[in-house]
Amino acid sequence: MVRERAVVVWLLVLGCGSRTDLLFDSDPDSSMAGHSAGGELPLSGRGGGGAGGRPGKGGAAAGGVGTGAASGKSTGGFGVGGRLGAGGGGSGGTSGLGGASGGGGGASAGQAGSAGTGGAPLRLGCKPGVDVPAIELDRAATLDANDFVQGSAIAYRWTLQAEDCDAVVSDSELTLEGANTSRVKFQPSRPSTYHFRLEARGRLGDEVSCELAVPIKAVGMRVELCWDTSTTTDLDLYLHTPFDQATWFSPQSGSVVSGLDATTCNTSNCSAILRGLDRVDWGYPDSPLAGCSAPGFEGFAGVGRCPNPRAADDNNQQIASGTTERVQLDNPKDGQTFRVAAQNFNNLPAHPRVFVYCGGVRAGAFEPPPEPADFVIGFFSTYGVVWRAADITALVDGAGNLSCSAVPVQGTAVTTEGYQY
Repeated sequence: MVRERAVVVWLLVLGCGSRTDLLFDSDPDSSMAGHSAGGELPLSGRGGGGAGGRPGKGGAAAGGVGTGAASGKSTGGFGVGGRLGAGGGGSGGTSGLGGASGGGGGASAGQAGSAGTGGAPLRLGCKPGVDVPAIELDRAATLDANDFVQGSAIAYRWTLQAEDCDAVVSDSELTLEGANTSRVKFQPSRPSTYHFRLEARGRLGDEVSCELAVPIKAVGMRVELCWDTSTTTDLDLYLHTPFDQATWFSPQSGSVVSGLDATTCNTSNCSAILRGLDRVDWGYPDSPLAGCSAPGFEGFAGVGRCPNPRAADDNNQQIASGTTERVQLDNPKDGQTFRVAAQNFNNLPAHPRVFVYCGGVRAGAFEPPPEPADFVIGFFSTYGVVWRAADITALVDGAGNLSCSAVPVQGTAVTTEGYQY
């Protein structure tokens, strides 16, 4: 039972001159005309020569044509003015990157030519002090590179850092579309901050890289279980009620399935698909149905309610495979303590990890237990290996904001006797 994976995405676009692996919106337009005192001056995006002003009239002879060159990466050239005549100087060529001003036209018999204008430099940079707005966990949002990069960019690449269960499972269930455009569509799958790298390229090959922290607007308490063999091994996540310290399975039950009861929220009695058991009811009110739109919980739309607590799809290689197992409780009370456990249902190798989130912030991360090796035992046990991973205490302030304390279970955390709390 697991849903998540690390996901990496790049957004590119193409630059002037030679093409690379970046994807480009368009090549710069090199045919746009600028204006000078004596006529029109072509705009060069690649450092081509800009034509000077048209010949002036009057004087002993017509003025000659000025020729201004713009440099692609260094200084611009200078327009040569008309030889004789009363015409003004032609404007200099426009530079794609840092071109110097074009020179003015030559003077007439009694009048100096006017100076040409130089091209504006193209600079890329990360906009300072930009706060990335928090996005909803249960819906897709769009991130726009123009909100974070200053300057004229034509190529983009977004890279998403793989963290927590995203870095463990093969299917993280998040959405990331358009990574090679300026606008990327993103829906998270876990309720904590994501980290992106946004790279952009300018028309003349200048590049910038911006690091972005994207906060997630989330409510309640989330527990996630993921493991490296989630396409072959069936682990199960359990959240114990805070109202007692009863055993994980009914005493003297003959199997895991027959031993399940309302003491725990698990994928058999707490998910959208119930399997022979009544739904767990610990007395918490339901959340709005839209709150069950997050990845792994979409099946509750068919149930017609969004209960608390609730479990995501079972990663048993049939209902789901290669995903993260999740339990969500939107409205824990201040001071309540919940215990979390992971159980190896088919006694195959795995290295489980547990992550706890409260109020959109990661409250705890728990590495696999050192024993038994590979989370497997070599003898028969009705309940298999049970790892009591963490105790979570909810902390709700006067404004209703939730945070959590998440600590490892004290004493022996791993047991093969499922009747122990």
